[in-house]
Amino acid sequence: MKTTSIYTLFFSPTGTSRKIAAAVAQGMTETEGTATEESAGHNADAAQAPSSGQVPGAGSAAAAAPEPAAGNRGETKSMHGEPTVTAIDLTHPAGYPAPLPGEAVAIFAVPVYGGHVAPAALERLREIRGEGTPAVVLAVYGNRSFGTAVAELASFVAGRGFVPVAAGAFVGEHSYSTPETPIAQGRPDARDLAAATAFGAQVREKLAKTRPSPGRNPETASDTAATTRATQTGSMDAAKAPATGALVPIDPTKLREPRTPLLPKLRFIRFVLGYRRRQKRHPVVLLPEGDAARCTQCGRCVALCPTQAIARGDELHTDPARCIRCCACVKGCAFGARTFRTPFAAALARNFTRRKPPVTLL
Repeated sequence: MKTTSIYTLFFSPTGTSRKIAAAVAQGMTETEGTATEESAGHNADAAQAPSSGQVPGAGSAAAAAPEPAAGNRGETKSMHGEPTVTAIDLTHPAGYPAPLPGEAVAIFAVPVYGGHVAPAALERLREIRGEGTPAVVLAVYGNRSFGTAVAELASFVAGRGFVPVAAGAFVGEHSYSTPETPIAQGRPDARDLAAATAFGAQVREKLAKTRPSPGRNPETASDTAATTRATQTGSMDAAKAPATGALVPIDPTKLREPRTPLLPKLRFIRFVLGYRRRQKRHPVVLLPEGDAARCTQCGRCVALCPTQAIARGDELHTDPARCIRCCACVKGCAFGARTFRTPFAAALARNFTRRKPPVTLL
């Protein structure tokens, strides 16, 4: 199939998922230099507040995409017949695009929280629809485990009219990472982004050999979802299998975790069990905190927060009912006025220092 347009759809409070999605999109364009503005800013800061007049969330990195219209969208122009690349930033509430057509490709990138897709990411993706649209599903985790996140995301988008044709799990700097407790600090780095770009090229080659799916009503996505489930369980009848060259959903459960040494894994499990026992006896709600001596009330943390957990004029406090502990406010504060103290930071930094490589599935 010939791809006419590529959409990157991401929930990325600290910028790591956005960078991976942009790098994959870059690999899917046929000539270097046609990447989105997002991928051109690979080495940008992890989080930056939108500038005055900018749509919140659209400028989550120092070298952000061009200021988008409603819906947090930024588009690059087609060059030499290559597909356009449109970035749809779902980190902050915004409007939703029309259903993505079957000749387009959707690249979904989300962070992993506790081995699962961040619930806020699924909430933002809920209204996105495809029409038999090929999809690349990407989970970005903090070097511990991506758990079932890739399979969850594949199933989620399949139920909304997309055909998951490729998947990947990449490492990004953990939300809890600090200079004192580094956890995958600085990732995705140049090696990660090069791997993501190479993966995008492989996806492009795969799609070039397939036929596009016929357009379907995005409200009735049961065909794709059922095929995905059958592929995952191995129950697809050969007589009902798609013809050669047709889009076939991948089985995301075949994506294997990079190995974690046994001792660090056992140490971390022991820590978690102990933490849960303590929480059961003496519950403590851990939240990012503001430092009155450092805070200038610039409002940057308010703009960065994807769930409106910080109110303008009351930047020292965090709403426990809204906060998702993404730490965008912590990483994005230029004055070091916000911190998040959690025992998980030291435990993760101690036990998950070994570099885990990206893993992909086509």
